[in-house]
Amino acid sequence: MLFQSGYLTIDHTFIRRHRSMFALKIPNMEVRLTLNDHFINAYTEIVNEKSAIQDRLYEYMCNGDLESTVKAVKRLFAGIPWRNFTNNDLANFEGYYASVLYAFLSSLNARIIPEDITNYGQVDLTAILGDHIYVMEIKVVDGENVKENLALKQIRKCNYAQKYRGEPGKTVYEVGLVFSSSKRNLIQADWE
Repeated sequence: MLFQSGYLTIDHTFIRRHRSMFALKIPNMEVRLTLNDHFINAYTEIVNEKSAIQDRLYEYMCNGDLESTVKAVKRLFAGIPWRNFTNNDLANFEGYYASVLYAFLSSLNARIIPEDITNYGQVDLTAILGDHIYVMEIKVVDGENVKENLALKQIRKCNYAQKYRGEPGKTVYEVGLVFSSSKRNLIQADWE
């Protein structure tokens, strides 16, 4: 909308993650000051940091590096302002965590299948990036002590990854993600 109304103009174009990207610029100082004030008040993360997390997460997932992927996901959720959780109970629902992951993974140009249906039920999220398929189930617990990863157990029990097994040139990962409603972050991740 800002571009269409003339408040932003195209400075140059480039390719990143196989997508055409546009670098925009603000045409004058008055608009720049007003927009900067608005964005500083609205966002807590610096755009360059978000882009750096995206680039790293893209590389990790394209290479099947799940340990680094988990660390990046924890950083992502740690950067969500606490104010987003006041006067609501978002942190108690799997759908909240799935939605954040969906939005962020979509920004990587990954193929994302939310609520991926199989003949045994539906898994919360499947992400396909490069030669890797990530079948992800999410569980939310109160507190931070988890004895067993119920998300991974459900993937195994319901055989959610079966429909992707044997796909030529693809590695399939079953990923169980457990989030804490009190910590509002990922507290356990296990995979096979």
